[in-house]
Amino acid sequence: MWAVTAVLSLYIIGVLTNQNTQLWVVEVPKENAVINSLQDAGHVDVWGGNSTHTQVVVEPEVRELVEEMLRLWEMTHTVEVEDVMALVKQERRHMQELKDNTSRRRRAVQPQAMDWNTYHNMNDIEGYIGWVNHTGGGFVEVLDAAASVEGRRVLVVKVTDPNSPQPKKKIWIEGGIHAREWISPAVATYILHLLVTNESWRELLKVTEWYIVPVANPDGYQYTFTSERARLWRKNRRDNLSSDGRCKGVDLNRNWNLKWGVGASSNPCSETYKGPMPFSEPETRGLQAMMKSIGDIDLFITLHSFGQTILYPWGWTRNAPANAKQLKRLAKKFADAVRDASRGETEYEIGGSGPLYGLASGATDDWAYGELGVPFSYTIELPDQGRYGFLLPETRISSTVTETAAGIQCMIGALTNTGLCAQRRVRQPDTFWFRG
Repeated sequence: MWAVTAVLSLYIIGVLTNQNTQLWVVEVPKENAVINSLQDAGHVDVWGGNSTHTQVVVEPEVRELVEEMLRLWEMTHTVEVEDVMALVKQERRHMQELKDNTSRRRRAVQPQAMDWNTYHNMNDIEGYIGWVNHTGGGFVEVLDAAASVEGRRVLVVKVTDPNSPQPKKKIWIEGGIHAREWISPAVATYILHLLVTNESWRELLKVTEWYIVPVANPDGYQYTFTSERARLWRKNRRDNLSSDGRCKGVDLNRNWNLKWGVGASSNPCSETYKGPMPFSEPETRGLQAMMKSIGDIDLFITLHSFGQTILYPWGWTRNAPANAKQLKRLAKKFADAVRDASRGETEYEIGGSGPLYGLASGATDDWAYGELGVPFSYTIELPDQGRYGFLLPETRISSTVTETAAGIQCMIGALTNTGLCAQRRVRQPDTFWFRG
């Protein structure tokens, strides 16, 4: 990669005529050495991609550098979004309008009410969890997994029917580990809402025990609400002792101790900075300790955006896991139910993380599968497929949460042999060989 070093060392910031932050589509696979080098140096932010292209966000001050780098390596690109921050401004205006209207309605109803028509910050989410805990009777227990870097609580909400006989299938749903993926906590809180308010979901509590993590990265998530520029923050808010505020934080989804470092960065300025060591962060340490204490988790789901894919291990290799057929079969239950709920509008792709998204590890789904022995472990990349990316409009929240809930409910039905999705039940195998 001598040419990368040469271009970076010779680059001098010029006067740019276009000062917008842009989203580019580069016609190379996501797992590309040049793109990885640019991301590791902090010059691009990889938003998504697959085996044919990569989506990157490029700031105006480094645009000439990135263009020169792509020309040098004969890579073509197109501008997909001319002004990413214009989408952020549009989102914030819409949020304010909805909040103004909602606050007027709530004065006559209940201040702790939650809705899924707008995005909510940590104060709203914590208030809703408190309300659920207060009104949920013996069905709800709020657990503290950790205190974050800035002292916020990493909460896990346990929901089950204490009066039903054991044993039960144990379900872990993780939301909000990447700060800017706002649709993830929205889905997680909606699942929680259904479990405590919807009769068909309450029936599931007789045979299931749920652990919902609405926001695994509370500091980073709250930070994304503070300004337009902060909206695209991904990591937690660890102080890496750098002079540049951009270099704060650790990617919590690269900090788990299974093949730690594969496809992640050692550069604190990178969006995929893995941290100084596995479980260096209080958020990941606390969550893994709680998962271990629960034991025998049957289904693990971490909610991300974007891409409309349901991914199973491994992320660190293209080799298929031992029970790949069963993982695909249960994932198809999800995809089919979402397609039905959306009347064919929302299609999910199914596959291994490594083959579909490029090699990377230190992620929760690989750790849950390989270290904890969870037989069904998934990353669900929520909508859309790239037009808005992490800035999914609030007009899409309601459809996304309801469709995703339908998919997850179908997965649970297949695992527990209950409901409409019990047909052709997905059998849990007797033996797994997890470790790579």
